[in-house]
Amino acid sequence: MFSLLADGSPIAIMIIQSIVFISIWVSFHFYVSYRGPIRGASTVTKFNSLFYSAASFLLLVLILSPTHDNIARQMYHASKFYEYIDIINVRASGGSIDLHFGFHHLTTPYLTFFRVLHHSEGWQIFAALNAFHHFLMYAYFGSVGMVRPVLPWTGTLQLVVGILVEMWMIREKSIGSMRDATPNWIAGGILVTYLILNTRDLIIRCREKQTKLKET
Repeated sequence: MFSLLADGSPIAIMIIQSIVFISIWVSFHFYVSYRGPIRGASTVTKFNSLFYSAASFLLLVLILSPTHDNIARQMYHASKFYEYIDIINVRASGGSIDLHFGFHHLTTPYLTFFRVLHHSEGWQIFAALNAFHHFLMYAYFGSVGMVRPVLPWTGTLQLVVGILVEMWMIREKSIGSMRDATPNWIAGGILVTYLILNTRDLIIRCREKQTKLKET
């Protein structure tokens, strides 16, 4: 892990790709702010969501396959770059990017970079739950409304389980072992942040729902 940080080149590439993506995001933001939503963006978002829901299911199957660990790790990492399209589609449609949405999509490639590509012990647990949640969530974004009630549960479950796995691995490595737990600390910190932001979103939505009920 520390040799990876010392080398610097993989990290530099990750930072450069983030800068490129943010530049594209900002460009779409200003375009939509001055010109309005891009025609057809909502339709593109819907079909892309259905596509990615199916892709997430296939990715889940791949992750659970014990004979395809390397390609599964590569594909799972690559999928986090594909999710950048969500930001572009939502902004192109005139939607706003909240704190959770923006932070999540900017940081998941780093989560998978450190925890899946370069330190993969026990990676499948969170990844499988994450792929399953994405299968349902993107189906909902693609207009499959029946899955909506379970999304808060699957979204929270994946994060809680992921954090527990990282805590367990950090503990195991601290007991008579010289193995580097840095990737687990990084992954655990990112997942805790996601859980805080996810809980914040759930509270805001609950309050908005209660407000609407009072108004009616």
